[in-house]
Amino acid sequence: MIKLIFIAYLVCLFMVTLLPDASNITYETTFNLSPITSIDDFAYDIMHNGIINWEFLATKPTDFVELFTYTFTDSFKNLIGNIIIFIPLGLLYPLCRKKKIGFVEALIVILGSTVAIELIQFLFLTSRRADVDDIILNFIGGLIGFLIYKWLK
Repeated sequence: MIKLIFIAYLVCLFMVTLLPDASNITYETTFNLSPITSIDDFAYDIMHNGIINWEFLATKPTDFVELFTYTFTDSFKNLIGNIIIFIPLGLLYPLCRKKKIGFVEALIVILGSTVAIELIQFLFLTSRRADVDDIILNFIGGLIGFLIYKWLK
């Protein structure tokens, strides 16, 4: 059952990170190679605009999908989303393996996965932005997942 959940997670991860984003087609590759730049921009925006999109909530939305999608600011969703999306990898990968997974192997799988995603985005997807800060945030999420796995064991 855990392996099926892991496969479903990998499919979702692929869809979220590697399918073209039709709302953001730029026809040119965009990237950020300066560590902490995007994270700093997100933190600045959150400090000044908060995490809740009050203008949207003032319209008194009733559609659950819109409520789920637009309640939080884009900076908050990007910052937290990049962490949350990799927590299952750090948790489920070791649970699917028959042998005990050590910290170094988990580190290699998590880091390798996020770097591969960012490289594919840079090389093949003009609608996606390759960002070194995504690697940092994804890695933090994966480590949180691995720590949850260690705590459960």
